[in-house]
Amino acid sequence: MSNMLRKALLGGAALAVMTTGAAADELSTLKAQLAALQSQVDSIQSAPAQPAGPSFLRYERGLGGNTWGLDAVKDSANVHDGGGFTIAVTPTADLPAPVAEVTVYGYAAGHVSYDFDRAHGPANSFSASSITVDGDNDDGDHINLTHQQSRFGIKSKIDTAIGQIRTQLEFDAAIGTDIDDDDDDNFSTGGAGSTRVRSRHAVGHWDMTPNWTLSVGQWWFTAALLPIGVSTVDFAGSLLTYSRTPQVRLSYSDGPLSWAVAIENPSFESETNMPNIAGYLQYDIAGGHQFIVTGEVADFEPAGDDELGWAVQVGANFNLADVATLTAGFGYGEGLLTQKFVFEDGFDNVNAGDDPLEALAFVVGLSFGLSETTTFNTMFSYVEALDDQAGDDEAEEVYKVHANILWQPVKQMRMGWEVIWAHKEFEDGSDDDGVRASFATWFFF
Repeated sequence: MSNMLRKALLGGAALAVMTTGAAADELSTLKAQLAALQSQVDSIQSAPAQPAGPSFLRYERGLGGNTWGLDAVKDSANVHDGGGFTIAVTPTADLPAPVAEVTVYGYAAGHVSYDFDRAHGPANSFSASSITVDGDNDDGDHINLTHQQSRFGIKSKIDTAIGQIRTQLEFDAAIGTDIDDDDDDNFSTGGAGSTRVRSRHAVGHWDMTPNWTLSVGQWWFTAALLPIGVSTVDFAGSLLTYSRTPQVRLSYSDGPLSWAVAIENPSFESETNMPNIAGYLQYDIAGGHQFIVTGEVADFEPAGDDELGWAVQVGANFNLADVATLTAGFGYGEGLLTQKFVFEDGFDNVNAGDDPLEALAFVVGLSFGLSETTTFNTMFSYVEALDDQAGDDEAEEVYKVHANILWQPVKQMRMGWEVIWAHKEFEDGSDDDGVRASFATWFFF
């Protein structure tokens, strides 16, 4: 019995010694690993600093994060968020959010128009200006083909230490010469030899805070009813319309509410050389509805008198059960409405007494999808001079109706078929009308 007890005690002592030795071996191994890790850390810290810069480039089809600036319904047939090519620069530590994106976009377009009874301007832009009081332009039917408004543009979006900065440079092919030399969309008819490259947008935006943005350059009119109207094959679109102008704009956005104030290039010549002052207020209502009101004033000196040209506009979009959109806009003003927001030569900016011309204009439209690739759009627009104008050949009223079908089977191509009717009444009581049928194809890249 004593021998068995002695053997058990000796075995326990031997096991304890073996366990202590194994623990010591593990501790030595752990110390060696820690020493190797510390050596690696010291090596990294002593290495020269790597220059800051991009570590990942991504190429993708579409606009990427540069989907901003697509609010102009008038221009919606000419753009879509699936067009273009985008290169995104992303630090690997911040994946997947890029800090810089550059997008190249555009399209090649062709327009074919057929005017009944008279010519109504370039093939891509129908105008009632050629409807005259004496029918001088009543020279029979007229067909016209053009590539006018084929477009190329570059957008960028860069996150910086002082906020996001965005830029847009956009150009198109303009045929002929600007009829009234104000960079709107009225051009005389011209052949291939008169094509010129025109600057549409050249603007930069700086998000100074999450809510405040400073915009400088040439961009859409601040007081334009950008979200109002329907897509048209005709480039000019509604009688109550807008274009682009150099400006300095301060914008505020917070959820559904946005507003802006700006100074813009003067619309009239005056001794004070004061810029136009413009602004808008927009509210997006739940369910896809929108409301916007705009206003603009300009220093105006007709016949040497010191006057004020001004215009106010209001518009709304109503989403009809996600099936159709009803859109409506109204404008009223003196001098400035017909000078800047109505692109028809039949209206002057002064009345017979050389005071700013009082006028009103409105547009009503309906747009709904026939299928996933096809939409139907129709629109009625109207403008009226409320004062008498000097000359019997000046317009008193103009009506215009658009009806079209737009088909886009793939992102790279869109086709449109449209019929336009215009009616014009003159100061002497006479009237006349014109009709155009047109077809256009856009090939996006």
